[in-house]
Amino acid sequence: MFEDSRVLWKFRGPEDLDQWLVSSDKEMGGKSEAHLTLSENNTAFFHGVTNIEVPKDGATRYSGYAAMRSKQKQAAFNRRSQMDLSPFNVLNLRVRGDGRSYMITLSPEGYFSSQWNDLWCYFFFTRGGPHWQDIHIPFSKFFMTSKGRVQDAQCPVPKDRINTIGITLGDKINGPFELEIDFMGVTMDMTHKEEFAYEQYYQGPRRKRFTRKPLLSTKDW
Repeated sequence: MFEDSRVLWKFRGPEDLDQWLVSSDKEMGGKSEAHLTLSENNTAFFHGVTNIEVPKDGATRYSGYAAMRSKQKQAAFNRRSQMDLSPFNVLNLRVRGDGRSYMITLSPEGYFSSQWNDLWCYFFFTRGGPHWQDIHIPFSKFFMTSKGRVQDAQCPVPKDRINTIGITLGDKINGPFELEIDFMGVTMDMTHKEEFAYEQYYQGPRRKRFTRKPLLSTKDW
């Protein structure tokens, strides 16, 4: 049967919040704090304070972030289980924010150790105020990062093996933050035809110096 929408998380009680982990730079000596609680409206309330002061440990270069991330789903015999979101092309959230910008992160299962730090990311911006805001992010807009760096060689997010979904705040602003989340889900938007929003450059074998491919060869005749 064709499935055109799916609710991934609907935050209505403590058991829904237990499916998420919260972190901040405080774990590495920073001064930011983050909490995830249930609001008076029975929604997820992600709140705390960000502080961009860098710890004087001689190693840390950046500070001032807070994040929430879904827990890894488990299958039988303690096996890791992935979310298959391949039937859908848009990620949806209903939030009520504070005017700050946040980032959605998708962490897929990596086949090789070099892929374990790969994340697909995209930003969303909150308006602030009392009104709810519906966020719609096509999966084609997510860009690939590794260890916090945007990669030159981009590729679409592997939607068929998503381990976790997260929300990160790291806008280099000192002060309190508040983000209320009603639900998170996915849909299939038949009007969205874009497969991938970013150019993909071919990286062929490096040629010897001072050599140039001819403009026309016999293969072109």
